[in-house]
Amino acid sequence: MTAIDTSRWTLFGRSDNAEFFEIEPLVLAVVPVVGCDDTEETARQSIRIQLEHLRKRDRGAGVLVFVDRVVTQSPGARRVYRDEPDPAYQACFALVGGTRLGRAVGSVFLGLQPPRVPTRLFATEADALAWARQAATDLARGARAR
Repeated sequence: MTAIDTSRWTLFGRSDNAEFFEIEPLVLAVVPVVGCDDTEETARQSIRIQLEHLRKRDRGAGVLVFVDRVVTQSPGARRVYRDEPDPAYQACFALVGGTRLGRAVGSVFLGLQPPRVPTRLFATEADALAWARQAATDLARGARAR
C-alpha cells in the first residue's frame, strides 16, 4: 500500500476510523486508518464532518476517499453513503483504489449502493484529484459532475 502524503494538506477533522483534510479550497480528502472497518456509525461521522466543514465555509467540494485502507464496509455504511450526502455541498466522491482490495471495495460500493452524488473509482490520486476539481468547479457554476 502506498503511503499518502498529507503533509501539505490541512487537517480539519477526525472520526473513529479516518482523518479529514482540505487539499485545496474545492477538494477534501478522507484518509481512513489502515485496516479500516467502515460501519454505519463511522459512515455517519464521515458525512457529518465533511458537511459541517463545507457548510461553515458555504461552499461545495469534491471529495477524495482513499479506499485502499478499507478492509470491510457494512451494508449500513453503504446506505449512509447512498442517502446522506448533500449534493449541494459534496460535488462528487472520487474513490482512490490502487490495490486489488481497494478496487474491490470501491467496485462493490459502486455496484451495490452508489451515492446520490457522482462517484467514480480511480487507480491514481492524480486522476481522482483532477476529476474532483472539475466536479467542484462545475458545482460552483451550477452544473453537475458526470
